Amino acid sequence: MEYQIRRAASVAALALAGLAGISCTDAPTATAFGTMNVLLKDAPGDVATAVVTIESVYLQSDTAQGSGRIVLRDTPVTIDLLTLRDTAMSLVSAASIPAGKYHQLRFVISDAYIAVVGTDTTQRTVYATSPAYAGLPAGTTVDGTLQMPSFASSGLKVKLPGDAVQVDANGVTTLLVDFNVAQSFGRVAGASGRWVMSPVVQATAATNP
Repeated sequence: MEYQIRRAASVAALALAGLAGISCTDAPTATAFGTMNVLLKDAPGDVATAVVTIESVYLQSDTAQGSGRIVLRDTPVTIDLLTLRDTAMSLVSAASIPAGKYHQLRFVISDAYIAVVGTDTTQRTVYATSPAYAGLPAGTTVDGTLQMPSFASSGLKVKLPGDAVQVDANGVTTLLVDFNVAQSFGRVAGASGRWVMSPVVQATAATNP
């Protein structure tokens, strides 16, 4: 499948530094704990609106004792990434995380929509995962479909620096996760009127606050 990707757009930064209210399923055995937080930020771009609903955020452990999911957030939040140009939003904060190494960070995204700027800069074309998406403003006309493969089930995998993140006992681990909006949404080739959400998301180490 070929996409026509729009020119360089905004970056949504998800700063990971200490996550609260977690629940654990087969969590790694650990007697020591560290902490994390999640912040969200973005910058201006060609896409006029990029709204996503994040249902949950979790770490995937894969220790010798088995594998399990550590849920960092399970309260849905709907965010327009492009409103976070000059500020950071706290997504998750002050969570206690079992010390150890984690190889996967995932965001479960249930729905989304984008508004694309047309040739006439006052014109907006809306593409949504569903015309009934609750995140759409009242009275919005959906012009086409936004496809979002598997992100509502297995979740969107964030590429971690060195393919893993280390949580130290009594320490704070910070990650900065870049969500490249320009590269994350592309038009399906042909006249189908569909766009696909294929996020380009990568984490880098950041200074602890």
